[in-house]
Amino acid sequence: MTGGSREQGRGTAYEEQRRENIRRNRDRMKRLGVEGVIPERGDADRSAGKKKRRDRDQGLALPVRQSARLRNVPAVSYTLPDEEHLEDLERVRKRVRKQNAVTGGNRIPKREKVTPPAPSPDSCRALSIDKEYWGDSELVGRKLVPSNGLGPKAFIMASLRGASNGRLAPPKFSKYSGIQEWANAVVLFVNVSSKGGQQAYDNLFLDNFGRMTWFAQKYHVEETPVVQRLLKLTKREGGDGERDPVLLFCRREGEAYVFGGQLQLDQFFPETRPLKFIWTLPERLSASKEFLDIVET
Repeated sequence: MTGGSREQGRGTAYEEQRRENIRRNRDRMKRLGVEGVIPERGDADRSAGKKKRRDRDQGLALPVRQSARLRNVPAVSYTLPDEEHLEDLERVRKRVRKQNAVTGGNRIPKREKVTPPAPSPDSCRALSIDKEYWGDSELVGRKLVPSNGLGPKAFIMASLRGASNGRLAPPKFSKYSGIQEWANAVVLFVNVSSKGGQQAYDNLFLDNFGRMTWFAQKYHVEETPVVQRLLKLTKREGGDGERDPVLLFCRREGEAYVFGGQLQLDQFFPETRPLKFIWTLPERLSASKEFLDIVET
């Protein structure tokens, strides 16, 4: 007998034994008088009360492992930000990374706008210079040797003010500050280091002396009025004649100042402390021997 015949034989014997047991149980229930109380499950339609598997599983909310394509379900559409928003996000991330590099991750509190006090009448902040003369002067690149018993910086400040009643006298100004504000200009005084930029905050002259690094004072921040003024005066929008100039005077320590002319802002680094600027110098300044004697090492 083959394997299939043996299985079929066992199945037939099992069914015969099952039917015999059912008959014996029915006879016993008749004798006990309980016939019909217990349903005869063997004769019932088993498929009537049986739910299909797909009906039982219909209410389940379990995750499906099949892909949407195999299940003929439309793919989910995710809305992505446009490129402009991605660029804005990247700029914010770069700014935060730079700020964290400077502050060690500590948040910088937002500063309020600062209003400078009103200047005294004889202060340089209340007086104006001759912008037309100093903004495009033939003095660019020349050393201005002091006279009338004035020191180098006082002589420059007096010259910017101009003679009054035939007398050359400086206005009131901060003797030790390298930034002098006038009503219509800002003047920078720079001592060029003889160490060739070995110090962290030395002024460096770049690109064949066409550009210069410059650092604001240690307590200056971007919201400081003079810093805001430097940024405003050197914006590239508008005509040059309408913009108040930023003028440069530089020297070796203890020597007379050389007039560096009018500056243009090339770069500004608000994250650095002290604040760092890179200025573009007038082209003709690089042809001045007196200027080159100061900056060449």
